[in-house]
Amino acid sequence: MTFDYPGYPLKFVQKKPCRDNSAHLFTLIYKFYSPVTRYHYVLNADYYEENVFALKFYAKKDRRSDYKYSKLTNKGDVGNILITCLKVIPLILMDYPNVSFGFVGSRTIDKASRTVEDFKNNQRFRVYRKIVEKKVGFHIFEHFTYEFISGYLLINKHGQQSIENRLKAIIKMFADTYQDLPGL
Repeated sequence: MTFDYPGYPLKFVQKKPCRDNSAHLFTLIYKFYSPVTRYHYVLNADYYEENVFALKFYAKKDRRSDYKYSKLTNKGDVGNILITCLKVIPLILMDYPNVSFGFVGSRTIDKASRTVEDFKNNQRFRVYRKIVEKKVGFHIFEHFTYEFISGYLLINKHGQQSIENRLKAIIKMFADTYQDLPGL
């Protein structure tokens, strides 16, 4: 897959505070539309302590599902959808120039076949990793992969702490916040 897609326009919706006393402080919410799938998508950029955003997206039609991040639409247009999600990075960097980013490839849950994909090196993670390496590059960010949880971190090289110290702090914060992630 070349990922030479234009993507779609992103529209900022709102900044929503998080009041659950966790390391999650607020969410920047964006939306976009794919004329190929005919679905609206929601992109959440969850901001956490340690100056890091976790990027998540789902089809709006699945917003009430507990598995909204794990569902497949099977309508195609993966390239444009993923490129659109990556377009949020430079937008966020304008307001938060030293921020880092992370994501976890959600495992697919297929009700029809009664199968659940493993956490480790899942299909979404493998696709996300290829597109991020190709499109985000290594100029601003140092890339770190965590195949055992299908996780990826982009540590911003422009910060006051060393990359190693920021990386350790972010991993600890996510491990404390999401205790159900295996082996983090």
